[in-house]
Amino acid sequence: MANARLVIGLILAAATFALALTNTLGGLLAVEAVLRNVALIGTMTIPLAAAAFIVGWNQRSVLMAGLLAASGIAVIIPATIATGFFAFIVVPGPILGVIYGLGILGLGIAKGIKSARAMPPSSPSAATAAR
Repeated sequence: MANARLVIGLILAAATFALALTNTLGGLLAVEAVLRNVALIGTMTIPLAAAAFIVGWNQRSVLMAGLLAASGIAVIIPATIATGFFAFIVVPGPILGVIYGLGILGLGIAKGIKSARAMPPSSPSAATAAR
């Protein structure tokens, strides 16, 4: 039986990735047709990513790290395009999407580093070479 905390964390990370990917691929028109408030999708990725990171705190999962990192990149892409590739930066504007995306990407990288350090070596010779 799978660990319940790991499964919940993976579901939250997958939901984060789904929202971020919807925002990236759908653009404003497709999202606006479904949800009237476009900022809701970008805003909901932040607590979902934080919840996935917190729930999976002591769980080793490279999949969760990859989903969080991909979500962060998916949030950064439309925000970077909206700023005109940083040609103009307005503080209460699309630059916040870049900042939020970097935060989510950082959670994914931190989870990946923690998962990689917690995993045992793959072979006995690698363990002796590391000493």
